[in-house]
Amino acid sequence: MGLMIISSTSTFAQLSYGVKAGLNFSKMKMKVDGEIVDDIKFNPGVNLGVYADYGFSDMLAIETGLTFEKKGFKMKNEETSYGVGVEMTSKFNIVYATIPVQARLNFGNFYAMAGPYVGIGLTGKHIVKVIFDDETEKNDDSIEFGNEAGKSDVKRFDFGFGIGAGYEITDNLGVRLGYDLGMANLQPGGDNNYSARNGSISISATYKF
Repeated sequence: MGLMIISSTSTFAQLSYGVKAGLNFSKMKMKVDGEIVDDIKFNPGVNLGVYADYGFSDMLAIETGLTFEKKGFKMKNEETSYGVGVEMTSKFNIVYATIPVQARLNFGNFYAMAGPYVGIGLTGKHIVKVIFDDETEKNDDSIEFGNEAGKSDVKRFDFGFGIGAGYEITDNLGVRLGYDLGMANLQPGGDNNYSARNGSISISATYKF
């Protein structure tokens, strides 16, 4: 729908484009046997991308682009076994290519934006680190994308809805804050009782050419 609007009003639109880079803080909302898993933590990562604004007026624009970003989650457990402390950290790191299409409203140097996104998982790692009696063991495996329960770790395709706000410090330089809420159930073979959905907060610097 955004592309149709852009095409039909291209005579009046003003095009600008730029790059952005920053940090992601992501985690998955997960259900197991109908119960929400509550010990999932935010997993930090980075985001890097390009964007383009199609401005229809000083106030209204549509923004799209391509962002490479790390999402996933982290879990950490600590317990004592036979008087010895055991600490285990498990991380899912997934690199996505994400394409948003968002409406943008400008209020002077401030702006707000909202709209859908689609993403595709490019690569990923499952990293497990165990500290036991002052010894550390670490293991990492590549994530298997797919839809088959019991054989795949996570589905490859994601979609959801994003919101954000930003401030243009100068004509070229700016900062923005965003939140993406995943709507796709990424659990292979999942249903309402077994689900995993992405969620991430992003903080980015932008540079407009």
